[in-house]
Amino acid sequence: MRLKAALQGSLSEYLQHEYQQGAEAVTIGIKTATNGLKMSMRGQVRSAGLGSRLANTWRGDVYPQTKKSISAAGVIYTKAQKIMSGFEYQSTIRGSQGFWLAIPTPAVKKRISGKRMTPALYERSKGIRLRFVYRPHGASLLVHEQKRKTIIAFWLVPQVKMPKLINFEAESLKWQNKLPTLILQNWKDDEQT
Repeated sequence: MRLKAALQGSLSEYLQHEYQQGAEAVTIGIKTATNGLKMSMRGQVRSAGLGSRLANTWRGDVYPQTKKSISAAGVIYTKAQKIMSGFEYQSTIRGSQGFWLAIPTPAVKKRISGKRMTPALYERSKGIRLRFVYRPHGASLLVHEQKRKTIIAFWLVPQVKMPKLINFEAESLKWQNKLPTLILQNWKDDEQT
């Protein structure tokens, strides 16, 4: 028995065709993984109760942007890097120069005229002076006395530790592990009969 093999067509054309299919598969796989990780991070932020506005700071870009490439790459980033890092790594926030951190209580609006509430802004808006109440155990207070009642306006603490609410590293590793499957799913295999 004799076996003969022969190439039909041009080898360079065949290789070019396979390269183009590979470039398309890699680009689509990278786009899918990039978008998947971005949406997953947005979901984590919303699930943590941090709101859609902060969730939508997560962005994703694929390079090159205009053509398909075997070397395509995706980048995920957030426009609120410090906030996200704080919730990922459980950062400790301290008042500047040894001062207290003033945290508004539920009795106080969080914003006035689009500005974040501070003790100074609260005093200006109400036309009053807040009174400091020192407590040796627990948070000290800034209170606003109104006729016969006292409103606790701010809790004063020396520092706060942010809770771990997001996990970018684990989520990105999950999507990196999915990437080979995503590329192979998009690689068109020409069936020749």
